[in-house]
Amino acid sequence: MNMYQGTRAVRLFSVAAIVVSLSFAVVAQAAGSRQLWHSREQFVALEPLEKPSSGSMQTNDHPVELTLEKLTAILESIDIRASAGGKPEALFTKATVEVIVPELLNGLRLATPTEDVTFAVIGLHSALYGLAKSPRVTTGRVFYKDGRLSIIFGLVQQEVRDRDDRRLFPFTPGSRSAVAPGDWTLLPQTGRSGFSLVRKDWVTFSDEWLAPVAPAPVVEQKTPPVPAAAAQPVKTASEPRNPSERLTILNELKNKGLITEDEFRTKRLEILNGI
Repeated sequence: MNMYQGTRAVRLFSVAAIVVSLSFAVVAQAAGSRQLWHSREQFVALEPLEKPSSGSMQTNDHPVELTLEKLTAILESIDIRASAGGKPEALFTKATVEVIVPELLNGLRLATPTEDVTFAVIGLHSALYGLAKSPRVTTGRVFYKDGRLSIIFGLVQQEVRDRDDRRLFPFTPGSRSAVAPGDWTLLPQTGRSGFSLVRKDWVTFSDEWLAPVAPAPVVEQKTPPVPAAAAQPVKTASEPRNPSERLTILNELKNKGLITEDEFRTKRLEILNGI
């Protein structure tokens, strides 16, 4: 074996050792968790609480029962800024909320005080300036303590590539002890009581938190059409009340040359016939 072959063999052995060690890590993590739901690479699981580096471990107030409406409103209210200077946008799509909420509720219902609920959910988000949709994964750790629901995010709208080996690129949830990497940040809910932004990746919602009230649709006030005034008869000069007056006026019109002799005779005959 020459030097090149020996170096190549060492490299292959090192890569194999890394893969094997990662495989054992994945297996160990799976053994310590209880998977409640999975769909392809999406999942909801119960995992043991992280052991703190110092001090005693604080347990959760699990199990806990939340309503579908409450948790749905919570997830739909979370906004992020994907990058510095980026525009605020919703963290979850409506489709991902519909998928993940029932599974998270089940996890909180089954969790023990020494377990967190972890999840990974994939949604289709806008890409290429809105011209296409890209599958992106969001992961998190959920727990309930002292009247507050905490969500710590690990990955936020990270692109999902089918060829990625999950042993090398795992869907890791958030951590109490370490801030998640990335340029993204969760946004505060200014003026809303019951919401707290603990870290850029950690939010809490108290029992007093209320879902944002959607503004009532503006109904255009249409001015009712003004009813057309009833047709009024065209006012004409009042006619003489008796034939004598009518004949007098007719004679004046003739004398002033306003009507011809024939017109005078015709109208005079009409008046006389009406007597």
